[in-house]
Amino acid sequence: MKKFWFLTIILVSSYFLMVFPALTKGQSTVEAEVLAALPTDQIIVQFTDPAAEARLIGLTEGQFLPLLSQAAGVSVTYFRPMSGDAHVLKLPTAVPPKEAAQMAAEMAKLDGVVYAEPDLIKTVDGRAHQTLLAPELTPNDTAFNQQWHYHYTAGTSEGLNLVNAWNLYTGSNSTVVAVIDTGVLLGHNDLAGKTVAGYDFIADVFVANDGNGRDNNPADPGDWILANECGFAHSAQDSSWHGTHVAGTIGAATNNNLGVAGVNWNARILPVRVLGKCGGYISDIVDGMRWSAGLAVTGVPANANPADVLNLSLGGPGSCSTTEQNAINAIVAAGSVVVVAAGNDNANAANYSPASCNNVITVAANDRTGDRAFYSNFGSVVEVTAPGGETNVEANGILSTLDSGTQGPANDHSYAFYQGTSMATPHVAGLASLIMGLRPAYTPAQVLALLEDTARPFPGGSTCTTSNCGAGIVDAYQALTQLNVVFDTAVYLPVIYKPAPPAPPPPPPSPIVNPGFESGPTGWTQYSAHGWPLILSSGFPSGVAPHAGSWAVWLGGEYDEVSYIQQSVTVPAATPYLSYWHWIASQDICGFDFGFVQVNSVTIHDYDLCDSTSTGGWVRHSVNLGAYSGQTVAIRIGAATDSSLNSNLFVDDVSFQASASAPTTLPPSGYNPTQSKQAVNP
Repeated sequence: MKKFWFLTIILVSSYFLMVFPALTKGQSTVEAEVLAALPTDQIIVQFTDPAAEARLIGLTEGQFLPLLSQAAGVSVTYFRPMSGDAHVLKLPTAVPPKEAAQMAAEMAKLDGVVYAEPDLIKTVDGRAHQTLLAPELTPNDTAFNQQWHYHYTAGTSEGLNLVNAWNLYTGSNSTVVAVIDTGVLLGHNDLAGKTVAGYDFIADVFVANDGNGRDNNPADPGDWILANECGFAHSAQDSSWHGTHVAGTIGAATNNNLGVAGVNWNARILPVRVLGKCGGYISDIVDGMRWSAGLAVTGVPANANPADVLNLSLGGPGSCSTTEQNAINAIVAAGSVVVVAAGNDNANAANYSPASCNNVITVAANDRTGDRAFYSNFGSVVEVTAPGGETNVEANGILSTLDSGTQGPANDHSYAFYQGTSMATPHVAGLASLIMGLRPAYTPAQVLALLEDTARPFPGGSTCTTSNCGAGIVDAYQALTQLNVVFDTAVYLPVIYKPAPPAPPPPPPSPIVNPGFESGPTGWTQYSAHGWPLILSSGFPSGVAPHAGSWAVWLGGEYDEVSYIQQSVTVPAATPYLSYWHWIASQDICGFDFGFVQVNSVTIHDYDLCDSTSTGGWVRHSVNLGAYSGQTVAIRIGAATDSSLNSNLFVDDVSFQASASAPTTLPPSGYNPTQSKQAVNP
């Protein structure tokens, strides 16, 4: 089966509110004004048809464009094509956003132009500084107890409520989350092996700060700047390593004996570099967004790992531009969830982009006690709130992966507390990726609805309300609980009319409740991604019967299925081998469908479900749990199948024994019942 001023990072920079109408969500009417002037030397243009395109630009890099230059009143040259059938033009020098907007307005009047708008710049706010935390090399995410933002204690730690959620699900490595940011330090100990091949979309060599323009290396070389280097008055600023911090919150290696935990234990990070020295152009950001979702971008190889979720911890003042909204519409139509920061100016997020764009999940930030963080933007365009921290007390910030280098990376595998809606956003993106892992077919609208419906109400007296901070504080446990089937615990036993034979001597007490399933689901939790009941006394394929008694478990049996049974037990020291009878029945080839055993949601044993491993009947299967002797743990027995060909795993009579057992001789018929559950129980 082809398978299944303190410590702060503020990613809302400064640019002019555009004078052109754009698709926004609830934006207030604001006169065109400079909210914070960042000069730009680029303009984005789209043309009506190839003939107009050829007449006005000719698609030659560096070519002088007389008609567009005449309209703008300055010498305009062609720079490059971009995604969404748009093009980037160069001005001779950087000009204030208002002046660029006026030039674009004149260009838009030309016959053959659909729209023209300034290619405004978004940045990391350089006022941020870092407080580094050296990792303690003790077992299992040694700094996890400092990640209050993953815990929930009412009024004390108003975090994501992940600890309970992880008991339900820790994520899938088939889920991809794009971090569209400054790049990622790929060699950080807590991110190594967690990424897939990304891309550097920064076209301007100065902004890229790595000696070239676009390339396939998304590593962050640093985004430090010298005083006044960005074309306006500002102080010198150290490198932020912002994308690395964001990536760590989403998916740092978890339960790996060092550092911090990530929201999703298993998701892979797609690093997409769009911000460098002095920030990044909308044109580069939009190309990176489209490519992340698997959409084509001129001159860039296709993305082999399209993202399920896009994290944009960036933005700036201004309405949602046509370029941004067109890209977001296409990305959402392709099925990817877009999560963006509300901004950090303590202002109405309706006047910021991409926070004000339609079809995105806009995230405000709360502090440790559930108040709106003092810096967080707010308003009707905010969908939900998540922990962003306040580092006036360092430990109340958000702890994640970083580097101590002031310019280039020191490669010291460090950690730091940051604050900002940039830090709140990856909490929501990480939770969205958990949801998509359990429900790959969910649309972005369904993900948003689940986040809003299960958000935790703001604490009493909070400065956050549903009118300024969205539906509430996102709650991972409540969201994932809604994706699990809750079964009726009532038990209906058959009536016995004849005397029972003399009872054999009682076996030693078993730590497993209802090990043969003869009391139905009693003692067991059962989960099916498709909602099938798993513990059955009827409805099996023709020719299949329980190993003993009237009840057994049917796992798999459906395409794109994850199913399991679970029970908390104390592993006996004298009999640590988990043993059960199973029957593998599959049409598939090996390497795509799997049976598995998990302890505390961690897979410790898996095996192929495929035609060559089909058992033709009941066979005893054993797994050594000696490493957990004497411990009370949650044990799962399950199956995972992909999107073609059918595999079934039947399970019965679970026990603990002193050693592994050899398989019982297979039945001579070699019967292989590969009917699907849908076929047997339409």
